[in-house]
Amino acid sequence: MGNNKLEPLSIEEKKLATINHSLVYSFLHRHNYAIEDFYNVVIFGYLRSIQVYNRRKDIQKKYQLAFIAEQYMRAEIANYFRKESSTKRKLTESVLSLDANYTETDNLYNLVGSKSAEVEVLESERFAELLEQFSNQQKDILKLKLEGYNNKEIYLLLEMPSSTFYLELKRIKKVLANG
Repeated sequence: MGNNKLEPLSIEEKKLATINHSLVYSFLHRHNYAIEDFYNVVIFGYLRSIQVYNRRKDIQKKYQLAFIAEQYMRAEIANYFRKESSTKRKLTESVLSLDANYTETDNLYNLVGSKSAEVEVLESERFAELLEQFSNQQKDILKLKLEGYNNKEIYLLLEMPSSTFYLELKRIKKVLANG
């Protein structure tokens, strides 16, 4: 369970989850979260807590399941609100879209501002060459970076461990430095 993905529950864990399922509703009610809006958010934290509690005997000796479940559900809610409230910073420069069809000279010059059309086309071609060197995951990271998300928001949105994110970021920087 080193990553953020939920593993399949064992039979024993399924029984434990079923017996204590009221903890989910109790949590939502106590914190005034609407069941229809937040059940799908907290249930994954609850199921992770079941796995952790069942698989770690040291935790069973120290804490009750209700306490562990509360902590995991609170973490899920916090991550949810962090994702929802993340502020996107606007780009200061307009980016020429590689997918757009620029046939009219006037529109092209309006888009590129003070750059000549030739310079813009060469930059676009170089940008396309750079993109080919990135994996899909790296492209997703770049897209969110360009949208203004910070590092923590990106790895939470992409549901990847922070260590993987920072490794991919290092690889992206290496490609850009050599490009």
